[in-house]
Amino acid sequence: MKTKDQNTRRKFFSQLTTGAVAAAGLAFVPQAMRAQAGMNRHAIDLNNSSHSGSTANAVLKGIGQKEHPLAYDMSSVNPWGLMWSNVYYITNKETGTSESRLGILNVLRHHGMIFAMNDATIRKYELGEFFGLIDPITNKPAVRNPYYTPEEGVFPIPGLSGIKGLQDKGTTFFVCDMARKVYAQFVGKKRGVDPEIVYKDFVKGTLPGIVASPSGVWALGRLAENNIAYIDASIG
Repeated sequence: MKTKDQNTRRKFFSQLTTGAVAAAGLAFVPQAMRAQAGMNRHAIDLNNSSHSGSTANAVLKGIGQKEHPLAYDMSSVNPWGLMWSNVYYITNKETGTSESRLGILNVLRHHGMIFAMNDATIRKYELGEFFGLIDPITNKPAVRNPYYTPEEGVFPIPGLSGIKGLQDKGTTFFVCDMARKVYAQFVGKKRGVDPEIVYKDFVKGTLPGIVASPSGVWALGRLAENNIAYIDASIG
């Protein structure tokens, strides 16, 4: 049974990099990259996570011990989770719960992993074009992370905190390590760079304070046991 399970996992991860998942209509990779999905071998072993999950697990337990703990699932290239985190702080403060007492988590997974990347990494690998992240100021594919310390005009509502400002208030951010690995495959393929190098750059280029989770769904699957509510932030 164990051998069968292992073979099933290998087949699944193979599908991620051969485009079979996208062909099945799950749109795992951006439209522009589907033609590039014909990789026949893995440069990165997706079956072996470099993260045991112990740190992320401890962080989840801590969030669950706070008041009104809530997680936003940021799986697409939009900033709704960031905006709703601001709203959660504002409305809870109005109703008697201070920022320091709230437990808020944003899980940056799937296409949403781009929000975990710093300016240099986004620019180096042209991730704005790859993921379809449009800079609200230039209205062009982002060559920076406009949501880390946002300038006026980035958010449709003035005065909202970006990633760093939310972190300062106590918000936790997870980045999906599986997404970093999988997308390193496609970015490496497109640019002719060893995916291992791309993955290491993704790790190095992850914004300060963001916690690596073995996968985004790994974290989401542990929300209930830590009494953390779930909101899908992939759409408004």
